[in-house]
Amino acid sequence: MVWAYVMENGNGVEKHSNQPVFQLIQKMGLTDEQLVFDQDNNRGEFCKLLESMDVGDKLIIRSVADLADDLMNLINVFQKLTDKQISLCSIEEPFLSGEDYLGSITEFTRLYVLFQKKKQQAGYRKACAEGRVGRPPTKSKDIEQAIELYKSDACTISQITALTGVSKTTLYRVLKEQKVGRPEG
Repeated sequence: MVWAYVMENGNGVEKHSNQPVFQLIQKMGLTDEQLVFDQDNNRGEFCKLLESMDVGDKLIIRSVADLADDLMNLINVFQKLTDKQISLCSIEEPFLSGEDYLGSITEFTRLYVLFQKKKQQAGYRKACAEGRVGRPPTKSKDIEQAIELYKSDACTISQITALTGVSKTTLYRVLKEQKVGRPEG
């Protein structure tokens, strides 16, 4: 059986044209019993339709974006459709039509991740070349001030870090490197 699912324009939902779906519905001569409408992103009617569809049915939609709110949910919906061998006809994404839409979206996702990784690596290499990788070094002026305060024995470590902005870890590391101790008094 052929089914048509339409996400209607509602309050707070991005406006889109369902005209192409209705033209195809009319052209195919689908009855009201074969049409399913949802007005919000809960997709209650679509969930009922998904459960009631039989193996080998066909589903006409405006866009795969009407089926889910994010990629993981879309893949889950595609998995359910694939399990029932349901053929998909997406008006706005003809490349996701037919029966291998799960494979298509999985491949697109893999390519997207690959391109993102390449972009991230290129950005990292550029940052390395410009010397902008890692934490910026603490200003030596602040460290010197922190050491002087430590040597003077006038402040606690917590007070020194609050006054200078030098972290406790950095202060202890520099004190150890320079073998600085408090004056004996």
